[in-house]
Amino acid sequence: MRIPGALTWFLVIAVREATGSLQDDNARTTQPSEEFLSTIVRVHYRTPESYVALRTRNGNSTSPTFVQRDLLDDLMRTTAGWMIVTVEDLPITEGRPAYYNVFLVQDYSSLCSLLDGMTYRTHHFYGLYTILIETLTNPNDLYDVMEKLWSLKLMNVVVIVKGSDDGAFAAYTYHPYREQRCGIVEPYEVGRYVNGSWSDLVHWYPSRTSNFNGCPLIVGTVDIKPCSIIDHQANRTVHKGIEVSQISNLSKKFNFTVRYVISDGKIKWGFVRAVNSTGLMGMIQRSEVDFGFGSIGIGVARVQYLRQGTPSRYGQILMAIPPKRPYTSLEKLFQPFSLQTWLCVVFCLLIISMLARGMYCLRQADRLPNTFYTMWVLTMGGPCRPLRMDSSRIFIVIFILNMLVLRTLYHAGMFERLQASDSLASDLNTLEQINKAGKMYYMHKTITLYFNDNPLVGPRRILLIQNDNDNWEDLLYMMSQHGSNFVVALPLDCIKYYVKMNGERGLVYVGKHTGITYNTAFYYPKTTSLQEPFSTLVLAFHSAGLINHWAQAFEDNRFWSNAVADPEPTSIKWDHISGAFYLAGTMHLIAIGVFFAELGYARLPKKSPMVWSEGRE
Repeated sequence: MRIPGALTWFLVIAVREATGSLQDDNARTTQPSEEFLSTIVRVHYRTPESYVALRTRNGNSTSPTFVQRDLLDDLMRTTAGWMIVTVEDLPITEGRPAYYNVFLVQDYSSLCSLLDGMTYRTHHFYGLYTILIETLTNPNDLYDVMEKLWSLKLMNVVVIVKGSDDGAFAAYTYHPYREQRCGIVEPYEVGRYVNGSWSDLVHWYPSRTSNFNGCPLIVGTVDIKPCSIIDHQANRTVHKGIEVSQISNLSKKFNFTVRYVISDGKIKWGFVRAVNSTGLMGMIQRSEVDFGFGSIGIGVARVQYLRQGTPSRYGQILMAIPPKRPYTSLEKLFQPFSLQTWLCVVFCLLIISMLARGMYCLRQADRLPNTFYTMWVLTMGGPCRPLRMDSSRIFIVIFILNMLVLRTLYHAGMFERLQASDSLASDLNTLEQINKAGKMYYMHKTITLYFNDNPLVGPRRILLIQNDNDNWEDLLYMMSQHGSNFVVALPLDCIKYYVKMNGERGLVYVGKHTGITYNTAFYYPKTTSLQEPFSTLVLAFHSAGLINHWAQAFEDNRFWSNAVADPEPTSIKWDHISGAFYLAGTMHLIAIGVFFAELGYARLPKKSPMVWSEGRE
C-alpha cells in the first residue's frame, strides 16, 4: 500500500478501532464471504492517481459495525498493494474531491445523514459510488433510496442490500433516462452475490449520458442576440442563435429533448455567490436547470460556484463607437483631394499663369489678352480664342496638370468617394481617445466586472444599463446618430448582429484596441454529469469549424468593408451627387443675375463726352 509523503492525511488502514460506542452482539449477522467489496473495487476503481473514499455511518456514529469491520479488513488486505484510501474528507485547499467512493451504512436514515453532508468540495457527484446498506426492512425503502440519490444527481451508483426472502445480497441501481420512462427512478437489479462472486460485474456502471432516449433536459437561457434569440411567433416561441445551434446539434447527438427556461425579471445573467445568487446564475447553481447558456463569459465567481464547460465561442468584448459626422453632398465634391493637394493645384495654376503672362508680355509681337482667364479656360478644358502654338512648353504643362491631376485623379477619387459609405468610424480606437473625446461607457452590470479595475475606465465613467431586458439595439441606434456622447461595451458578435439587422438605418463601428478577450461557455451545476460528454462534442464542433460556420448566419461585415452584394458597381444615387447639382444651379442663378444686371446697366443713360473746340482755351 502506497502513502504519498505530502498527503499525511491519507490513512491506509485495515480497520478503525472501536472506541466507546461499539454495536452490540445482535449486530453480528451473517457476514458476506471474502472479496465481497474488493472484487468491485478491482474491476471499476483502478484509475491511476485516484483514491477511494471509505465512509461508514451508523446513526450518528461513524464507528463501523462488526460486519463493516470485516468488509473493510477484507478490502484493505486484498488491495493493499495499489489502493489509496481516505476515511475522512481531504482539506478543501487540497482541491481533490473523491471520485471513487465506498459507503457502508446501517440503514436508510444513516445513508441520508451521510449524503446530506457531502459537498462538491469533498466529492465528485458524477463519480462512482458503491453503497452497502446493512438493514433495509421495508422493500419500499429501496425506492426512497433511489429518489434520494436522484435528488443529488448521483447516477453512477450501485446499492447493495440483503434480500428479505433468501438473505442473498443483490446490487441495484436506477436509470433516469430510460426509453419511455424518463425521470422514473425505479430500482432494478444489476447483479447478485452467488457462490462467493458477483454476477455481471463489468456492466454495473454503464454510461447513462451517451443516449438520453428522448428524455427532456431543462436548459436555462436569456434573450441575448445573436447568441440566444427568442422570437415569439403566434402561439409559440422559437429559439435560434449561435449557441442555440450548438444546443440543437448536442440534442441530436445525445438524443434528448430541450426544454428552455428563460430568466425573467430585470436581471438576465445575474451574479453568482456562495448563497443568494441571482438570475440565470442562481438557476444553474440551485440545479433548477440542467445547464445554462447565453453569452456567459468566464469569470472567477462563475468558475468557483458553477461547473464550467469547454468554451463554446471565442471572441471579444469591444467598444461600439459612433460614426463620424456624415459629409454633406457639397463636401463630397472636395473629398477626393486633401487640403494640401488643393493648395498644390492652386499654386501650380498661379505659377503657370504668371509664367504665361510674363512670356507673352516680353514678346511684343504676340500678345495674349486676358492671360489668367485664358489659362483657366485651358486648364478646365473649355474653348478659347485662337492662339499661337509656339509656346509648346506651357501647353504641355497645362495638359499634364489638366489631364493627369484635375481630371483623371480627381474623377477616380470622386467615384471611390461616392461609392463609399456615408460616414466612417470615429477616431476612437483606444480607450485614451474615447476619454479624450469625453465619451461615457454604457455596459451591462455583468460586463462591468471586466472594466471596474481598468484605470482607463473605472466606475466613474461607466453608465449602467439598469434593466438587462432593455433593448441594447435601441441604444446602439441612438449612438449611431450624430451628437451621441457615449460608447457601448458589447460582445463583438452582438455588434455584428446589429450591423446586419440595422446597418442601413444606423451604422456603428468598433474600436480596434478597446476590448478584452471574452470566451463564452455552457455552465452546469457543480453536481452535474453532463459537462464531460457535452464538452467533448463542443471540442469536436470547434475542430470541424462548425461554430464559426453557424455564426456567419448572424453577422454581416459588408457595411464595414464597403463590399457590395452584386459583382457590378452599384449605381450612383442622388444623395451622392446632389451637391454638384446644387453648386451648378447656384452658379447658373448667379450668372443669370449678372446677365440681367449687365442688360440693365447697358440701358442706363450715358453722359455725352465733352468735346473741346480746338481754339477754345
